[in-house]
Amino acid sequence: MIKFFLGIALIGSLATAVLGYMVANQRNAMRREYEKTAAQLKAVTEQAEESKVQVAESQKKVEELRAKIAEATEKLAQAESQAGSGDSRLEEAERRAKEAELRAQQEKAEIEDLGSKLESEKAANEAATAKVESLLKEKQALEDNIAKLNNELARMREVAPTAARAVAMRSGIRGKVVSVNRNWNFVVLNVGEKDGLVENGLLNVYRGGQPVGKVKIVSTEANTAVADIEAGSSPNGIQPGDDVLN
Repeated sequence: MIKFFLGIALIGSLATAVLGYMVANQRNAMRREYEKTAAQLKAVTEQAEESKVQVAESQKKVEELRAKIAEATEKLAQAESQAGSGDSRLEEAERRAKEAELRAQQEKAEIEDLGSKLESEKAANEAATAKVESLLKEKQALEDNIAKLNNELARMREVAPTAARAVAMRSGIRGKVVSVNRNWNFVVLNVGEKDGLVENGLLNVYRGGQPVGKVKIVSTEANTAVADIEAGSSPNGIQPGDDVLN
């Protein structure tokens, strides 16, 4: 009988131990589930708070957009009210643009005309420059010839200082005084041997049709000659440009 009760007690102890183990496992599982649920609740709560903030910001942006839409609507109404006056301004601007284009075309034509005149003036200037250069060369040639004649006259004065007697020349010789050397008292003429001049020939000198003196030929070249001024010539003196004839 005692063994029976001991067996029952042992079985009860085992059953109690097994039941306690099962209860402990169930309690641990419930604790883990609770902690998991609490963490999820916290996360959901935080998301809810963030959503509230986002909703508030969205509402603020919506209000701002509504204000901008209202402002744009007002500006559109103003623009539509000004459209009528804008048409007349556009027509005025187009008219002014056409006038400006016409003035530009006129100015372009004037510029082209000035360009043509400039080219003509340039060509005339080049021609004048060429003529001046030619005259300068001719002047230099005359000066060289005068210097040559002066040297020849000086040489002849040294060789034959005494005056030679006058000789006859053919009539109708006409020329002009090119230059006058008052130190040596002689002139250079623009006529020479080809015109019939000979050494010691006499020529009368006139200015404005009035006689101013005489010159005697000292030396001749083909187209020029050197002549001494004869005594008794005009007190005003023979000058370049005076006429000579016999």
